[in-house]
Amino acid sequence: MSKVNDLPPPETPPSGATSPPKPSDVTPLPPSVSNHTPSIQNLVAWAPLYLSKTDRVINHLSALLSSPSGTDRLLCTLGYTSLLTSTVATSISQRQLHTRARSIIEKAFALPANTTVIINASELKIPGSRLLVAGKRLKALNGLISDFRIFVRLWGLVGLWGWGKSVLLRIHKERNKGSPMEKDDESSDRVGTGIEAAQVLVNILYQFLENGAYLSSKGVLGWNTEKQNWAWIWSSRFWMTHVGLDFIRLAREWSKKGKDAEEQEKLIWKWRREMVVNAAYAPLTLHWSLEKGLVGDFWVGVFGSIAGLGGLREAWRVTGAGI
Repeated sequence: MSKVNDLPPPETPPSGATSPPKPSDVTPLPPSVSNHTPSIQNLVAWAPLYLSKTDRVINHLSALLSSPSGTDRLLCTLGYTSLLTSTVATSISQRQLHTRARSIIEKAFALPANTTVIINASELKIPGSRLLVAGKRLKALNGLISDFRIFVRLWGLVGLWGWGKSVLLRIHKERNKGSPMEKDDESSDRVGTGIEAAQVLVNILYQFLENGAYLSSKGVLGWNTEKQNWAWIWSSRFWMTHVGLDFIRLAREWSKKGKDAEEQEKLIWKWRREMVVNAAYAPLTLHWSLEKGLVGDFWVGVFGSIAGLGGLREAWRVTGAGI
């Protein structure tokens, strides 16, 4: 529940008091204030404030979900946090089960020889069973979200067409610059354009292989399991290459930051956010690029949650600017 402003705080003793105040010094409070349980009148008076804040949050969320990128960032965060929570809950539950099983075995060994042990499964209280069920359901939610995000990315090649076209036009423009003044134009950045062109290429390869592997896994295309596994691994390797190129881009942007204080502050905030997101994705892309993987579900959830929250925070800020 949101914090309510402009309301009188409950009566509390001063922090520096060494002795309780005298009865004559205490001003009696009205019953409506001294009572910690809010009355119907107070709830009715506060309702417009709560409804206003709730309406603002829902409108903000609606604006976030109205764009494909905002929806993907929200689902990315929800999916990886679900995986992380599922892993933690399952680990705690399994630890409790192991402890209970060890306790039962130790008690059984302590019994005299030839003693018959009867365990009534219906009366046996299994610790952590709710956590185990919750972990399985959160893991299923993560799988559902992951499947949906891959399905939505099937149209990623269409977006890459526009990105590639803009890069090719810039390359064409830079090659056709004839005058010395145009060649020294600060807006011309051939190295940066080359990095971006390489990113377009590796993203096309990544998207093509992921689409083929996903559609084949659903029976739409005819790639066999071996080819699907090969496509999944190499699509992740092309994604890892994109992340590596992004690190180079960010290093060049840091070296070229301007001297204007306000502009520099905005650039640094944006630069740090993108660096954190890429640093979180880097071990994940390496993990998925290896046949046997590199880390477990816990660390996949941790790194994925960091990357998701980094992107979601920026999307939430941008969509909230017009509300």
